[in-house]
Amino acid sequence: MNNSKTKIPSYIVGIITAVIAMIVVWVLTPVLGTTIGLLVGFVVAGVVYMVLNSVNQTGTPPEITVEPVNLSDTSIESLLAINIALRKEIIPEEIRALYESIIDQLIEVLPTVNSDVSGGELAWVINRMATEYLPEKSIKPYLAMGDAQRHAADTMASVKDSIAGMQSELSDVQNMLSSHKTDEFNNKAKFLKARFKM
Repeated sequence: MNNSKTKIPSYIVGIITAVIAMIVVWVLTPVLGTTIGLLVGFVVAGVVYMVLNSVNQTGTPPEITVEPVNLSDTSIESLLAINIALRKEIIPEEIRALYESIIDQLIEVLPTVNSDVSGGELAWVINRMATEYLPEKSIKPYLAMGDAQRHAADTMASVKDSIAGMQSELSDVQNMLSSHKTDEFNNKAKFLKARFKM
């Protein structure tokens, strides 16, 4: 047995509506007059039409398709935003170049890591490096410093060491991905989480 509702063809809905309207007008015209009879007839016809059309509705909501979030796009947008913030500030050119090189390296590795190890711990760590560690824990604190502190030798040495560490680890990840050393992915992910406190 089919449980789906039977639809009333639209021409039948129109005929039923017209017939009911004519009956209402015919009954009410002698009692209330032609104008009021016609007015009430049109109102009744409209109500009947809406009721019959609502019977024809299936009641199923339209199907909503949700596009999956592309982690690479989200992470790359985060990197581009922080790169713009870097360019707006006056900082030593050497530091700017180093930050931009790590941003470029992350932009290069993100699509590969998100396609080759999608949903894996290594993909999560690299995406966190792009959206959380580099922008929030490295670049923004550096940009929040005063000009003298940004140019201080110990600050510049610390930033250089941090970036060199990230570059080295990303190079290792790129090598693992290109040589398909899948057995090393989880170990590298755990190491990166511990090293960069993610």
